[in-house]
Amino acid sequence: MFSKLKIKSRASELPAADPPINEGQPPTKRQIYQSRHNFGVNIGSCFVNEKWIFDEIFIDDTEFELEAAKKSVKKLGKDGAREKFENHWQGFMSDDDWSWLKDHQVTAVRVPLGYWQIDGGKFADDTKFEKYTKVYANAWNIFKSHFVEKAAEHDIGVLVDIHGLPGGANGADHSGEKNGGSADFWEDFSAQVQMTEAFKFIAQDLADYENIIGIQIVNESEWSDDAKRQKQYYSASIKEIREVDRQIPIIISDGWNPHQWVHWVQEKQNSIGYLGVVVDHHVYRCFSDDDKNKAPEQIIGDLQGDILTNLNDNGRGVDFMVGEYSCVLDGQSWDKNGANDRRDQLVIDYGNHQLRHISERAGYGSFFWTYKFKSGNGGEWDFKTMTDKGAIRPPYNSQGDEPDQGKFEEVSRDAYHSHCNYWNSTDPNEHFEHERYWDGFTNAWADSMEFHKFNGSIIGRNQAFKLARLEEHKKTKGELKHLWEFEQGYDAGLKEFRNAL
Repeated sequence: MFSKLKIKSRASELPAADPPINEGQPPTKRQIYQSRHNFGVNIGSCFVNEKWIFDEIFIDDTEFELEAAKKSVKKLGKDGAREKFENHWQGFMSDDDWSWLKDHQVTAVRVPLGYWQIDGGKFADDTKFEKYTKVYANAWNIFKSHFVEKAAEHDIGVLVDIHGLPGGANGADHSGEKNGGSADFWEDFSAQVQMTEAFKFIAQDLADYENIIGIQIVNESEWSDDAKRQKQYYSASIKEIREVDRQIPIIISDGWNPHQWVHWVQEKQNSIGYLGVVVDHHVYRCFSDDDKNKAPEQIIGDLQGDILTNLNDNGRGVDFMVGEYSCVLDGQSWDKNGANDRRDQLVIDYGNHQLRHISERAGYGSFFWTYKFKSGNGGEWDFKTMTDKGAIRPPYNSQGDEPDQGKFEEVSRDAYHSHCNYWNSTDPNEHFEHERYWDGFTNAWADSMEFHKFNGSIIGRNQAFKLARLEEHKKTKGELKHLWEFEQGYDAGLKEFRNAL
């Protein structure tokens, strides 16, 4: 009962975040890391192990992380098991891997971690991993030295994804504790309280690293009609993180219902101000019976209408990312219409179409599942293989020269005249404030220029930046009814800058 009251109390005082950029100032390097568009990849089966990707720690026919840890301790002793696991983490990424990622314009990695690894297992009390925390005593420090610091050497950001929660956030095997089952985390208020404290530690402990791009507080939350438990947990976690860091992006799962979470974020922002949240959506078209019954061409054609569409108020004020996607389709799909005979080209088409729609609708970017496999390659699950094939490639040209003043004058003039002509002809009697459009456009172009100076970065948290610059605009130009013109101008400035690269 005490834990239930505690989580409820923490959730009741949800604070606003600071804007993602300082008023009237260009972005800092940290702010660019936190807000650029990411062409990213997951480092799957490193800290949260999955046998089908890397099987080396799964001794004696074990199937999931906890079972592997138990058997390893029994067979090797705690010190031997710790050494075995540490060798896996430390050897997972070589300097050549980091260089390959940078050479292929990867801007960030999403690193799935288990709750049992945070601060060497200090947040695993009263959980199934409590007896085995000695195995993970150095996991958190290895994560920092071998992933956060190595990524920073290559100007790559790190998304801290707490993938495994006590009891599991869904019925799959992501918790590391079991091979499927129920999502017990949502009924365990003590575990929820413990995790909010863990997130506060993470925000505090990683504060000195400027390449931490966000903290993900849950992976693939189970579907819920009212999402009462999720909303409470999200709010409490946000509050704890904001006590030590008011700017770091906080990533929440949309529980396969993006509309629901757009609405929730919008409601909160309407009442308390900017929330600093990015909503994570996953795109897979190989698991549901509906997708298995479609041929690849139909799945590709349907992407336009089913990736992040029909969002409340067009998703206004809410930034998205796609934390997982792949080029995998089910065998039943490949059996249709002779698709297997054209598989290579269809895989390329599928990957390209996914990234195009994702980059348009999930400004914070995307993270392919997954980076590498122990043996050979993982085919259409494998980032390097799909990159070499041409199915996965950066959606924006980060290596192009920044547009010069002449280009700005040309596109800004054309955009401004088109805007004015359209609205003046649509409603000749309305007294518009087209200068607001101009202010929005020039603000977006200037912000984009600053981002581009850091390795050709592109603004990704479009909604967050637009809201921040809109608040500044209101202070200097006032709050009249045509503020929407500033917003349209900012959107246009971002779009035209990307087109100009």
